[in-house]
Amino acid sequence: MSDIDPKVLSAVEAALEKHPEATVDELFTLAQGVNKAVAGLSKRQFHARYPLQVKRKLAPPRPRRPRQPRRAKPGVKRGHRGADGSVREAVRACFLKFASDLAGAEARKDLVRVVAGVDRYVDAVLEATGNA
Repeated sequence: MSDIDPKVLSAVEAALEKHPEATVDELFTLAQGVNKAVAGLSKRQFHARYPLQVKRKLAPPRPRRPRQPRRAKPGVKRGHRGADGSVREAVRACFLKFASDLAGAEARKDLVRVVAGVDRYVDAVLEATGNA
């Protein structure tokens, strides 16, 4: 925001600290007294560049809601664990199997057969993540 005049910004900030309920018209008139170039802005542009920025800076930070842990749905089986107990490893193994099958396809018909059977790999991934 290189179009912001620091003198106008500080004048608007001081005015809002004294009178927080000041209207845009009052602030716009004040700003025109500080810098005549502000008159070339519409009131909407002026409000976006000066009073709105000051109000955002002066406003107290909004409290964040704590994240709620996700609960497993009753009766839903959690992910199938790999040999070392990690879902990630099971999914990784499925992708590696797919990649090795693609790399092992010597002829075009073998490649088409592997790609046509992609649902088998998708099912394995879904089973590994517990979304089967």
